[in-house]
Amino acid sequence: MQSRSLEGILGKQASYSIIMVTYNSSSCIGACLAPLLGMSDVELVVVDNDSKDGTAAQVQREFPTVTLMALQENIGFGRACNIGVSASSGSFIFLLNPDAVAPAQAIRTLIEFCEKHPRAGIVGGCLVDPSGLPLQSMGDRPSLTRLVVDKPMAWVAKHVGPRGLFRRVLGRCSAKFRLPHDAEPVPWVSGAALCCRRQAWNDTGGFDEKFFLYYEDVDLCLRASQVGWEVWHVPDAVVEHQSGASFAGNVNYQKRIYYASQRYFFQKHQGPVVASLSSLAQKVYCWRRPWEHPLF
Repeated sequence: MQSRSLEGILGKQASYSIIMVTYNSSSCIGACLAPLLGMSDVELVVVDNDSKDGTAAQVQREFPTVTLMALQENIGFGRACNIGVSASSGSFIFLLNPDAVAPAQAIRTLIEFCEKHPRAGIVGGCLVDPSGLPLQSMGDRPSLTRLVVDKPMAWVAKHVGPRGLFRRVLGRCSAKFRLPHDAEPVPWVSGAALCCRRQAWNDTGGFDEKFFLYYEDVDLCLRASQVGWEVWHVPDAVVEHQSGASFAGNVNYQKRIYYASQRYFFQKHQGPVVASLSSLAQKVYCWRRPWEHPLF
């Protein structure tokens, strides 16, 4: 199922392409697409990972101008993104989760930042939840030490709130908890709302498809840095994100996927010993308080 031919997609050059990968996203895809329809010089591409809730049919019916690529199986987020990017033509690629709402101005802010900073290969905005509270939008390079230390720090952050002295102290210790007011270079930004220069995408080869879901954005940013591109966080571009909507409350399944990707990331970048130790650390946390174990 496809609302426009692939030849039609490739035959028209857009300034930027917005790629969304859906899986059982019927409850949120409408709110995601609606603010984007009036944007000019942009192409919208939805790659559906064999949703069982009618997402593909909904997109085809309610958003006929959107390029829809309906797959016959769930091949994972990274691989589906690669397919969507390959079927697009924009000089800039904007990856947007279907459970996120990005105002047109937020997208333009990221694009304009890239245009003003020619070495900025990847930029990301500030993610907030539906109530306006900040979510993790960026982070430091993952390490075994950070994996262990971030857990108690996350507990502290949850209880001290998004503002105040203690939150600022946490932010100095880890980018995960920092709430910056100005744009800054960072090791990685979240793939929930990520703008990538096409040349940077081509230089890295896109997402590593061995990541089914999670950590593919971290890996992409690190590889972009390795080939000379800069990664920036731009807090002026605010995007609302309802994290995990596609899992419909199946937290245990979500955790299994997350931990598998985490292990592969450490194995790829730091070797099998660190990967095994990261798995051991996660098992210790789950064993101690499995009902309160934080996913991030």
